[in-house]
Amino acid sequence: MEEFFARLKEHKLVQWLLGYAAVAVALIPVLDIVAAQFGWPESLRRGITLAVIMGFFVVLVLAWYHGERGAQKMPRSEVLLLVGLAMLTGVLMWRVAPSGHESIPLANTANAKPAAPSARMDVSAKSIAVLPFENLSTDKGNAYFADGMQDLILTKLADIGDLKVISRTSTMKYASHPDDLKTIAQQLGVATILEGSVQKADDQVLINVQLIDAQTDNHLWADSYTRTLDNIFGVEGEVAGKVADALKAKLSPSETAAVANVPTKNPAAYDAYLRGESYLDQMWAGNFAVVPKAVAAFREATDHDPQFALAWAQLALSQGLLNYAGIDTSSATRQQALANAQHALALAPDLPKAHYALGYVYRFGFADYDKALTQFKIAQHGSPNDAEVEAAIAYIEAMRGNISAAIAGLQRATTLNPRDPNLALAMGWMQMDLRHYDRARVAFQRTLAIAPNDPEAYTALARLEVLQHGDAHAALAQLHNAPTDLQSGSEILYTKVQLLLCQRDYKAAQQAVDTLQPGGRFITPLRVLMLRAAVSHLSGDLPRAKALYQQAVTRAAGGGGVGETALVSALSMPIAQAGSGHRAEALHALDDVRATLTKLDLGSNVNTLSRVRAEVDVMLGDNDAAIAALDKALAAPTGRSVSVPLLKLDPTWDPIRNDPRFQALLEKYSSDAPTQDAPRQ
Repeated sequence: MEEFFARLKEHKLVQWLLGYAAVAVALIPVLDIVAAQFGWPESLRRGITLAVIMGFFVVLVLAWYHGERGAQKMPRSEVLLLVGLAMLTGVLMWRVAPSGHESIPLANTANAKPAAPSARMDVSAKSIAVLPFENLSTDKGNAYFADGMQDLILTKLADIGDLKVISRTSTMKYASHPDDLKTIAQQLGVATILEGSVQKADDQVLINVQLIDAQTDNHLWADSYTRTLDNIFGVEGEVAGKVADALKAKLSPSETAAVANVPTKNPAAYDAYLRGESYLDQMWAGNFAVVPKAVAAFREATDHDPQFALAWAQLALSQGLLNYAGIDTSSATRQQALANAQHALALAPDLPKAHYALGYVYRFGFADYDKALTQFKIAQHGSPNDAEVEAAIAYIEAMRGNISAAIAGLQRATTLNPRDPNLALAMGWMQMDLRHYDRARVAFQRTLAIAPNDPEAYTALARLEVLQHGDAHAALAQLHNAPTDLQSGSEILYTKVQLLLCQRDYKAAQQAVDTLQPGGRFITPLRVLMLRAAVSHLSGDLPRAKALYQQAVTRAAGGGGVGETALVSALSMPIAQAGSGHRAEALHALDDVRATLTKLDLGSNVNTLSRVRAEVDVMLGDNDAAIAALDKALAAPTGRSVSVPLLKLDPTWDPIRNDPRFQALLEKYSSDAPTQDAPRQ
């Protein structure tokens, strides 16, 4: 054996195998994205993985015969040894994954691929996706009517616990009548597809629907509904009931009543409600500017029919979203949203949409996460197929630091909404919270596979490069991968400025930040102002930095909203006060933030608060306190705001970089393993 290992060294087998491993590690994520986009079956994926593993032994043999000293004949004993190793590996692979399922549970990988679940033979016969209804109206402005009809049918189906119903977010990008239903069904994980069309002319409406077995292309059920706007009410319930019958779903008495319930019999209210739903669909796709239009449409619906509980619920939800988007953070609007949600429940106490709306009003308007969670769980019980409800629960769990519970919730949401890029993005951030950086990368890559123009996915991948590797150059390359029209967008540009600071390219950072404007979901005016101040501070222009920080103090003091909206202002205030030279005010602001986090039970922000404390201490020249705060941040069970590689890179820490205690801190956490679980704080 000693001679054998000597020959391994002689032939540089280690170098060969390391090179092959590097290529394999780079190739597998690329193949994963391609497989997700084209719906490759699991058998093909496993075959590729096995081929990559067996390639190890091919390289082993090639390396042996093409070593530095030329080809040599391998003794028979060594051949038998290598063959034995290959056979042993094959047996182990067969034993580890005999069932054909993924070897790592999906809840741990964050990679809920839109693959071909039917190939795994685990797709329920009672699973369904409702494709976008085709608008056959001459007036293309009636598209909202077709979209709204699809939404209403989905809402009814989602209330049936015996079915698996895919969310509209995952189906909206497909054609109304696609050619390859089998592939689509595989990507969505369903056995059946519901297609439909709507033709509206004046007050006449023709609705055609057909339920199709995606594997055989056979029609399981089809019907047409010719109605006027005066008697169209209840069609969505009839369709949902027929679909349930065709799929042999069992309905409880309460589910039967919910499906048969007619939400309104007022044509004008019905039409306004469908317009409001169309605006909400645009909002969920990222266009928050239409939220006021949704509010107006739902308010119009309730004006026409004051007993329209579903419209009251959606009005309350839309008003809550005004606060979330920062469009209207007034107390009056928050109170009105609360009253409207409660009124919806007074009209229909068991309405899941009303509980869901009330949950978001409590979360966005009042930062009452206990009440919000209670309402979301009531909605979950009444609407077991609603991916939005599952996600709402997961987000609160994540905010409280219960990351494992949040990931499990996102898994359930992803099963019902496999093509939603926001769920994949959230999964990536949660894996990053646990410092599972490789899993986070897969989730962010999946986001781009679903939505190639999502700027947040590119910025997330860039953030990942500096957190995991401390590589600003690679992070900038991730941003450069974004389409040209996104390069000047607020999300990309904001992150680019941060990375230029990490490269100490202050001139380029100043030029870039001067063109940065607020936009997107998270690049608020306060964050833009704070970044401009940081650029001036780090580049040595202290008078300008102080003036900008003072402006940030004024804006942060204005705050607006509560909960997450106010938290952004609260976390900015200590740094802004320190940058303005106000030591006592900065420390007081830190105490205020800590009290807020404790009151709201937001455990996931402990790491962020420690990093903010450290930054304040560095600005105030208190190196002892700064190092202690960084120690606490690095020791926290969750944390996407700080890591050893990022500390080595970020110029914020230059004033203490040469402090032996800072260097000792980097060494202390340099080999930390990822967090396996994030206990409640």
